[in-house]
Amino acid sequence: MSAPLPLPVRVLVKGASTVNWVSFMGGPRTDFIFPRVIEQQLLAQGRPADVETRSMTSQRASTVLRTWQSEVLGFSPDVIVLVYGHYETIHLFLPRWLEVHANSLRARPRRLSALYRRAVLRPVWKLLAQAQARLDTILDPTLRRGRPRQVAADLRQYIDHVQEVGSPLVYVFELLPPGTRFQSWFPGMARRIEVMNATLEAMVAEVGLDHVRYLRVADLVELHAGGDVDVAIPDGFHYSPAMHRHVGERLADDIAAWAETQPHLSASVRGAETS
Repeated sequence: MSAPLPLPVRVLVKGASTVNWVSFMGGPRTDFIFPRVIEQQLLAQGRPADVETRSMTSQRASTVLRTWQSEVLGFSPDVIVLVYGHYETIHLFLPRWLEVHANSLRARPRRLSALYRRAVLRPVWKLLAQAQARLDTILDPTLRRGRPRQVAADLRQYIDHVQEVGSPLVYVFELLPPGTRFQSWFPGMARRIEVMNATLEAMVAEVGLDHVRYLRVADLVELHAGGDVDVAIPDGFHYSPAMHRHVGERLADDIAAWAETQPHLSASVRGAETS
């Protein structure tokens, strides 16, 4: 009888475009987003892996509570990676529906639609964004203080729910401030990011579980990009291919070490079963 196959580590990665977008897009197929790097690295270590990514651009943290049952109850992930709170720090007042509409990648190639987007939508959006940028230099950038608290509350509720499905390892990401090219468009965003990060880190500390962890991405920027955010996120928002790789490798190593403490995944237990 052949030896039984080991169980794969099941990993669920969730978030907005920080997860699914590479700075810049259009490169070779080896420009992996970090969930794919996690899968690659675990397999390279000889550890089976089943990595699922559920990600949408401009996705808010509030969506996690609407989808957690369909994504978690059946799949029963060993590891969950949460990258949320970034979108909530971008705009001071512009509504999400307008931002999504103005920057949609789903517009159909129709003459009237193209004319509307070129002659009406884009000019109006640019005018409103410029007005927002001016206000962002005058008003308190953290004026809407309820946003980070609500993001943390939604993620805390999600974490509480999923801990009842086999106590998975959970990562909550630190967020990077915008790069130089977007600082003039969103002058208050860096300060909002600071508040969001502090709120998320405090939430993780409040949970108080060793397997619910806050991932410090700035440490990886310091280590691999000399502390230069513009190197880590060249387009101003999203990880470069190299930074995606560094994030994925960091997570894969941490996940592999944690898996060795889990009876259903550890190499020592698998070895005993096959001896």
